[in-house]
Amino acid sequence: MALLLSPVALAELPIISLSSVMPPGGKIGTEVSVTITGADLEEANALLFSHPGITAKPTAEKKFVVHIASEVPVGRYDVRVVGKSGVSNPRTFVIGDLPEAVDNAPNDKLETAIEVAIGSVFNGFVNPAAAEYLKFTAKQGQRVFLECAAREIDSKLNPVVAVLDTGGRELAASRRDGFVDFTAPADGTFLARVNDLTYSGGAESFFYRLALTSAPRVDFIFPPVSIAGAKAKFTIFGRALPGGAPANIADADGKPLEKLNVEIDVPAAPPPRGEGASTPASVSVDAFSYRLQSPQGASNPVLISLASAPVIAEVEPNNKAAEAQKVAVPCEVAGQFFPAGDVDAFTFGAKKGDVFWIEVFSQRLGLPTNPFLLVQREGGEAQEVYGADANVGGPHFNTTTNDPATRLEVKEDGVYRVQVRDLFGNTRSDPRCVYRLSIHQEAPDFRLVALAELPPKKDDDRAAFARAAFLHGGETTAVRVIAFRRDGFAGDIELSGDALPAGVTCPPAKIAAGKTDALLLLTAAEGAARWAGPIRIVGKAKVGETEIVHDARPAVVSWNVADYNNEPVSARLAQEFELAVSGVENAPISVEAAEDKVWEAAAGAKLDIPLKITRRGGYEEALKLKAFNAPAIEGLKEIDVDGKTPTATASIDLAAVKIPAGNYTIHFRSQTKGKFRDKETPITLFSAPIRISVK
Repeated sequence: MALLLSPVALAELPIISLSSVMPPGGKIGTEVSVTITGADLEEANALLFSHPGITAKPTAEKKFVVHIASEVPVGRYDVRVVGKSGVSNPRTFVIGDLPEAVDNAPNDKLETAIEVAIGSVFNGFVNPAAAEYLKFTAKQGQRVFLECAAREIDSKLNPVVAVLDTGGRELAASRRDGFVDFTAPADGTFLARVNDLTYSGGAESFFYRLALTSAPRVDFIFPPVSIAGAKAKFTIFGRALPGGAPANIADADGKPLEKLNVEIDVPAAPPPRGEGASTPASVSVDAFSYRLQSPQGASNPVLISLASAPVIAEVEPNNKAAEAQKVAVPCEVAGQFFPAGDVDAFTFGAKKGDVFWIEVFSQRLGLPTNPFLLVQREGGEAQEVYGADANVGGPHFNTTTNDPATRLEVKEDGVYRVQVRDLFGNTRSDPRCVYRLSIHQEAPDFRLVALAELPPKKDDDRAAFARAAFLHGGETTAVRVIAFRRDGFAGDIELSGDALPAGVTCPPAKIAAGKTDALLLLTAAEGAARWAGPIRIVGKAKVGETEIVHDARPAVVSWNVADYNNEPVSARLAQEFELAVSGVENAPISVEAAEDKVWEAAAGAKLDIPLKITRRGGYEEALKLKAFNAPAIEGLKEIDVDGKTPTATASIDLAAVKIPAGNYTIHFRSQTKGKFRDKETPITLFSAPIRISVK
């Protein structure tokens, strides 16, 4: 079987996948006809949105009418398709406040350009080795913003946007971020051209939303951080700001910016569904998105991160050690890597025995920066701190960040200096490059991410798949839960599933002390009812006598990748963790313990666990069951199961594999193949989870 998402062989039972929704958005208070593309779309009869005010009804094969309620806020939401083969990966669906148009005619030449109005959004796609052309009318001196949304709506398009005169002469262009700030030199008709940077294309993966608007455009907000749960004052820097004043600074292209002071009610915690930080590197950032409202429409979103310490703005001059700004800790310092070559220095007093974490947030705020820290006690040796090399998410969810962090254990009373700069700041002068310097007392904590991830078919398997969690009756699937440990937290994290549908079970699991991930196993009973919807995955841990509880943030791979060594995996945070239960089909083969109980044995003894193998289809090959999910158990010899035998015994020599005393949830895996829906389909089989207790 191959997915339309990309030509990658998927060794598992069919699971529905979503490539595109066209158009990928609509206006508040309207109905929108959409067409979906993807794979395994049999009986695709429902769309699930992450906001209850967005609903859909099927009208024909692969076609739906989407109703957008008037109370849905402007923003980006997730949409998934539900069908015979489960629930799909998400695609972004944008809710806007401007009229919308859809690409419904060839427009790959100047003379076939589609006319659009300023103050509207055009939804289209780019074909290979081609460009899209639109035309609009403007008055002399009229300012128009052209903004092409692509990567932020799960498209593969790397947009290049240009404004041309009717003769095809380029008047303005952006080859960096898809945004053009254009002022008409005369009355007339102008052309907008959209193409991919490398002239790649395709209707299912190179889609876009191009807004032509005079609504406010926010370049950045300062400070980029606020105390959570308070009303706070900010300054917005941007263009066409209602009531804005000249900011006396320009963007990286020399365009002047305006500024506007606003007061914002800052939430106490990140909204569970919203446009907050969404990249793998930003998992540890608690944040929310803000849009400036105006009669011309809402602005683009800007990210504001949340903190618990007072926020202090950097004050220039503070480039040299002698000019270092004095701050009281703990605190959050809001600053800018601006102008080019800017260096900021700060000092604070500390007492022997104090323990601080010093951390920069900038690249994790979505900015193209490479922060660097220099930390020293005055008169002492300096410590250089660079971005973390650790990638706890692995190749499927790359969490590597340029942002540096370090632990400061104060050995003696004194004054300590922190210097912050951008390693490549000499080559750019961009006021958007803000940062947040956090100097806070050690507060161990963690964040979690949950990812429905296929196990490797073999040791050198380097594929990644866009998918959601799906269960046939009698089937077990795994969710990888990744821990992002903060401020030195190294303890156990207990995991559990919540809000599960009837017939689905999920025994507790644990991310062991010092580890970064674990598998949580979901099992559907044979005959479990059909269902699709969000579930919760919860992590609990003790820090001293305090229990910390966090929901895992859902994560998804955006596009199939055959080999992540040749093509990086695109992944992001989702707004809900979706699970589907077939309700009409059972798994062709199941492996489980003969009894649903905790299997007990003394440390160093031998533990025999009888297994039951249920074959419901054409999967009659012999199995080799390999054990996983407990210390050293991967070294256990594989269990050979004859193709016609309905039972087997897992014999575990606890002395040989050296499993320490404790409670564990193990499982077995095997690769096999057979006929499913009359097609030869290889699968990776998970056994149901088996609980053991070593005394």
